[in-house]
Amino acid sequence: MQVHRLTLVGVGLFVATAVVSLALLPLLPAEVAIHFGLGGEPDSFVSAPAGVLLLPGIGLATLVATRATGSLGIGTSAPPVFDPLLATFLGYVQALVLAYNLGMQINVSMALAPALVTFVVVVFLIQR
Repeated sequence: MQVHRLTLVGVGLFVATAVVSLALLPLLPAEVAIHFGLGGEPDSFVSAPAGVLLLPGIGLATLVATRATGSLGIGTSAPPVFDPLLATFLGYVQALVLAYNLGMQINVSMALAPALVTFVVVVFLIQR
């Protein structure tokens, strides 16, 4: 099975996100916020090692699942451009979460809203 170049870009972005997150691990508190309510306040916490690897891991698993379903004929696979798009969006989310946990005064929900809308619109346009 040949892997599309854009899929490899997506994998590379997830790996880069994980590496940068792990490099910041010593600067993070023992427990980090990983989920934020509509008001921007954190409402879910995990240990820092789990927190820095959770989002890149979920993203990579999603990428593999979308490629596997298409290859196995289980469903329709997303176009390869979806892979770096997903990795970029989740990398942005990870950057926001890390910034918050490093002490930056940021409303994660407000900072995430425009990126989320953009991601949804672009995915919708790709699927047309």
